[in-house]
Amino acid sequence: MLIKFFPNGKGAGAGPVGYLVAERVLAYDGNRDLIRDADGQPLTVTRDPLPEVLRGNPERTEALIDASRHQWTYRAGVISFADSDAPTEGQQAEVMDHFERLAFAGLDGEQYDMLWVRHSHEDRVELHFCTPRLELTTGRSLNIAPPGYQDAYDSLRDLMNHRHGWADPMELERVQEVRDTIETPTRAQGRDELHTWILDQVSVGLITDRASMLDALTDAGFDIPRAGKAYLTAQDPDTGERWRLKGEIFHEDWQADPAEREIERGTGHDPAGLRRLDDIAIGELQDRFEQHCDQRAAYNRDR
Repeated sequence: MLIKFFPNGKGAGAGPVGYLVAERVLAYDGNRDLIRDADGQPLTVTRDPLPEVLRGNPERTEALIDASRHQWTYRAGVISFADSDAPTEGQQAEVMDHFERLAFAGLDGEQYDMLWVRHSHEDRVELHFCTPRLELTTGRSLNIAPPGYQDAYDSLRDLMNHRHGWADPMELERVQEVRDTIETPTRAQGRDELHTWILDQVSVGLITDRASMLDALTDAGFDIPRAGKAYLTAQDPDTGERWRLKGEIFHEDWQADPAEREIERGTGHDPAGLRRLDDIAIGELQDRFEQHCDQRAAYNRDR
């Protein structure tokens, strides 16, 4: 099981909520490449089974996102299970409960809104979530994944995976599950969000050099009007908006280092067969999770 936050988070609620409950979506092949027709237009497929709303109300969540006056209007992501995990209904409820306990620590139920939608059309369970970045009693911004959030949600991931014997995405052999949760970005998003999406692709090996980066951006629907020696320019063909992308990874001769990608993923792989979590007591993992909940509760109460 892994937890992934999507980098986008601006705009109207129809985008993120619509994605969660949509019956038809873009079609991808086994390599996660977008499938196009003879004219080059992306194909769509019907999700089978259809998405299931487990908690919350899509219309309410969309309306609350639309009511936000803040620049960042929502947070969305997914808790994805490996094929072999096969979580029961009770275990899925346990994961959602623990996620909300961490994300909204110190808050009462009337202070936040949370939408959970289950996807199972790719032959594994995915618990998608979307929450307005609003504390509902004051209208103030409520970000459940502030800077440095990763450690807190990693503690939840490790606790659940150890407790139930689920696949650890930080092991090398589980990298495909990580790849499959990196969704294609919507166009017309900001430079920072696009940059984050590109780094996600690099971290799991989907982008390895300038050529594969150009392919990924093109498949995501962007035009590349300029490709300099040390930068790229990405353009939304619908709005004409452009973003100049600079940095080491955008140099024309850049190539990803596989060893560095493994370090970034924190694989902890042991050739002798010892898995990453085997030497950690369940009590220690529980304590780590509780500590993050306490820290988050103190922060929320102060605000």
